[in-house]
Parts: sequence; C-alpha cells; structure tokens
Amino acid sequence: MTIKEIEMQSGMTRANIRFYEAEGLLNPERRANGYRNYSEDDLEVLKRIRLLRSLRISLEDIKRLHSGEQELSDMLYRHLAQLQLEENDIQKSRDLCKLMYSDGVRYKSLDAQHYLDAMEQLPSFSVPLSDALPEVRVPVRRFFARLLDQVFYNSLWGIFLSLILGVNITVRSPGGSLLDTAVSLLLMLLLEPLLLSLFGTTMGKWVLGLWVTDNEGRRLSYDNARARTWSVLLHGMGLHIPIYQLIRLWKSFRACSDGETLDWEYHSTINLKDEKNWRVAAYAGLHAIIFALLLISAQLARMPKNCGEITVAEFSDNYNRLSKYYGIDTGSSLNPQGRWVHPQDLEHTILLMNSRQIPEFIYSETDGKMTGMHFSVMYQESNEWIYSNQEEIILSILAFAKAQSESPLFFNETDDIIQSISAAPFESFSHSVYGVDITCNIEYYGYFDSRLGFLVPEDTNRTYYALSFSIQKQ
Repeated sequence: MTIKEIEMQSGMTRANIRFYEAEGLLNPERRANGYRNYSEDDLEVLKRIRLLRSLRISLEDIKRLHSGEQELSDMLYRHLAQLQLEENDIQKSRDLCKLMYSDGVRYKSLDAQHYLDAMEQLPSFSVPLSDALPEVRVPVRRFFARLLDQVFYNSLWGIFLSLILGVNITVRSPGGSLLDTAVSLLLMLLLEPLLLSLFGTTMGKWVLGLWVTDNEGRRLSYDNARARTWSVLLHGMGLHIPIYQLIRLWKSFRACSDGETLDWEYHSTINLKDEKNWRVAAYAGLHAIIFALLLISAQLARMPKNCGEITVAEFSDNYNRLSKYYGIDTGSSLNPQGRWVHPQDLEHTILLMNSRQIPEFIYSETDGKMTGMHFSVMYQESNEWIYSNQEEIILSILAFAKAQSESPLFFNETDDIIQSISAAPFESFSHSVYGVDITCNIEYYGYFDSRLGFLVPEDTNRTYYALSFSIQKQ
C-alpha cells in the first residue's frame, strides 16, 4: 500500500511514519518508480507503536521489543511500576492544590477549582509530538512562490506570442484567453518537473528559500517530479477552472496551515533554507523583471519588422503584419509590388467596394529605397455614406514613419498622431516625425459627420468629398 493509504489506516501522519522508518522500525519495499510499498506487517507495526507510545512507553523500549531483546510482559511490569511512581507524585500535587484551595489562596481572582477539576480528568492518549520528523509548512511563502512560478510560465507564452507569432497580447478574445491558460498549464507540466529534477527548485521557490527533495533528501527523478506537478495542478490549483480553482487553493492553504499532508507531498519533502528579509526584495525584483520583459516584447511586436531604409516590398510586409497585429481588416493586402491583392470571396469584395473605396498607393523611390507614398479618394454627387480611410492612413504611418531608424521603442510620437487621427477621422492634419512629413487634406460638403466613422449625405443633390494623403521623407 502507498504511504497515503497506510497513513489513513494507521491513524498516523506521514511525518510520524517517516520518523519510525528513520528509527529502523519500518522497512518498506521499493517499487520501480522509487515509491515505498508498505505491507500489512508494516501496518501492524505502526498500530503497535501507536498503542505503546500512547501508553507513554519509551521509543527505546519499543525498539528493544521490536528486535526481540525483551518481552512485552517484562516491559509492562516495569512500566506499571514507573506509572505508579508518577501517579503518587500527581496525588501529592493534587493534595497540595486542594489544601491551597481550602486555605482560600487567591491569585488575582484565579478560579483554582476549575483547574483542580480539569486535573482530575483522565489525560487523552496520543502519540507524542516528538515522534515526527520536522516538516516545513509556511503556507503563505509557498503560495507566493507558486504565484511567481505561474507568472513566469504565463510570461514565457506571452513573449512567444508577441515576438514569434506577432500576436497582440494586450487584446485577447475569450477563446484566446482560454488557450493562454491551457498553454501556461502545459508549460508548468513540462518545465517544472525538469527544474525540480535538475535543480531541486523553481524560480519562485528558489528566491523564497524553498527546495524540494524526495523523502531521503535526494533530488526528485523527472517522473516523480512530473507526478508531483500534475497533483499540484489537479488538487492544488483545480486546473485553473473558475471558482473550483479558488476552492482548491483555499482548501490546500488550510490543509497546509493545519499540518495535514498535501496530496502531492506523500513522496516528496519541501525544505526551507532561511527566511531572510532580502528574499522579499528579490521576489519583488523578479516580478518587476518579468513584467519589464513582457512589456518590451509587446512593444517590439508593435514595431514594424523592417526598419531603416526600406523598400516598397518591405513597406508592404510591414503593412500586412501590422494589419494582422491590430486586427484591422480592410479586406485586402499588399503584394511585394505594393499593389492590392483582393480576397477570393467575390461577394465579400463587392460588399467592401460598395461601402468604401480602397485607394491605390503611389510610391516614390530613390535607388530602390522607398522615400514616400500618397493616395487620394474622391466622391462627387454621391448619396452613399462616406467611410473614412483611417485604416490605410494609420497602417501606412506605422509601416513607414514608425519604421525609421530614429523611431524609439517607447514613447513613440506616432502613437500620439494615430490617437488624434482616430478621434477625428474627417479632419485635415499635418505632422513631421522622425524625418517624415505626414500630410492629410480632407475637403467635403453636402455631408454631416456622424461621429461614428462615416459621413451621411444631407438632403441635397450637391455632395463632394476629397481626401489626399501623403507620407514623405524630408
């Protein structure tokens, strides 16, 4: 049987069982995975130990009984004599207390009778507290160590999404958030056993002075560490299932505080090196470093892939990537020549063309390098609603102006320009940023601005709308 099974059947804790094993009273078999396999004989030995220790028989006497050096009847005879001596001492103390009471002795209104009555009750029998190997609890420290580990796994996935897949991690759909949770749990299941088997600790445990060994003080094997991690995920974290996760966290916290053996700790032991104050500062510092790395990766994902002196093909690549990153779907993409490639779905194309014009980009180049781009849109005597071309304007600024060598990673002025464009899509503007002039002239009449991203024709036959946009290196 496992240590959990023998713990339940013997009425002793894992710490008691390990203590008696260390004292040589138990010798369980070892399975192929290194776990102990306790027999019915081991269970009977534990029950005998529990009974005899509850009767206050010394551990040395029990060892002699176990090895056959003495008979139980002889030992009980001597123990009875010792108990009689102790009882006589107790009786003397009781008589003295009674005398103190009868003489009216007071100690700040202490009710002595209450304690005299309590002393007359029989003591409860139990295994002495000393019959257990010391175990580390520190539930708060362990919770925060686990929290840092989880932040680490989540951040690894976030950095991968940002830098490798070019995903905008600041805006995630419910499905994306569910995928993020599943992947972070998978990373924990893959990486934590590796860290425990190689180093005996994880990032969170290391900085807070904790490490994990098997019950003999050795590092866990990878298989045992993986079984431990899976048990933590299932019984300690509830697989991150909403509500159930909080229930499992609270129950595990209470069980740890109360000295119970947690489900994942029957075949491992957690150790505490120290509780020095510098560890708290280091813990906060690691959180800050992880957050900074995540922030930098998110900012890098927002930057154009091709920077500096770029070609039209590189501009087109920047444009398409940023369109995907920000979720701006104009229905078309740019080919390496900077021309529009429309979707295969004809019905979608017709619907798109009826709702807004996709302007043709006209490029200027010098020695094969792009120096600028402009486009224009015009509507005249049209009764259709006019949708803004701010998607093309914003993506062009990001793909070209933000790609300049002078453009910084943080506090980028193009972000402020794009904010102002988004707030007023039908207003002219002019900006110079990072060696690029950005100009947009808009003129219209016969329409009123709905403030919802489109112009609505007024009750008149005279309507006119014209937009001219350009980005040009100085």
